[in-house]
Amino acid sequence: MKVLIALAAAIVVATTISSNGQSLSWNLGGNAGYGSTNGNTLTFTSNGVNVTASAWGYTKGTGSYGTALQNAKLGQWSPGLGVVNRDENNSSPFHQVDNDTQNDYILFVFDQLVDISSFTVTSSPSGYDVDTSYWLGNISSANQAAGIVDLTDKMYSDLSSLGFGAEQQFLGSSVGSGSQSVTINSPSTGVNAILFGTLNLTNLPSNFSSNSTDAYKVGHIKATVAVPEPSAALLSILGALGFCLRRRR
Repeated sequence: MKVLIALAAAIVVATTISSNGQSLSWNLGGNAGYGSTNGNTLTFTSNGVNVTASAWGYTKGTGSYGTALQNAKLGQWSPGLGVVNRDENNSSPFHQVDNDTQNDYILFVFDQLVDISSFTVTSSPSGYDVDTSYWLGNISSANQAAGIVDLTDKMYSDLSSLGFGAEQQFLGSSVGSGSQSVTINSPSTGVNAILFGTLNLTNLPSNFSSNSTDAYKVGHIKATVAVPEPSAALLSILGALGFCLRRRR
């Protein structure tokens, strides 16, 4: 009897494993307009996996690029999500994710681990670049609440203390009014957060030859459910079977 129970448990575990790796696709476009208050959020669902988006701008303090992050207004238009930071108004290109003086970002927090493959960004109106900076993270429950990670007054150097990795960059190009896919170097073991936005102007790459403004809407995320380490899954199945067989003898 106990062997049958162990086999049933193994089947459940195997079924769970096989459901991992499923494709996820979030369409972020819509007609909500820009938020009326700083710190508003929007949540999207794909195959039962939720992602919550919030807007941030590097707008605290004085100076050309600010000294720390502050929450901002998250907007939604047909091409995707945009940001109206505390030093902007809802006019073009400022309601986009842009780095016209201050860097804009959108924080995405997932309710389970995912392997992010790409974002789609759209330059709208045309004529802006689509360079990006992003930080991937595994954020503990102690550092988040209801899908929100509080980045208030955090500097770039503080992000690691919350569970984010090093800054990564994607150098795109001016794509007129078209869209571009931004490849994300996400680990297969998964992440539960990404801070995504325009190129960080305080950390320009050595091969960067343009200072054109980046401005775009973030319209789409593609990912898969993260697959657990195979060894751990197999050990749990074999352990359950071994324990019950030993007890039977």
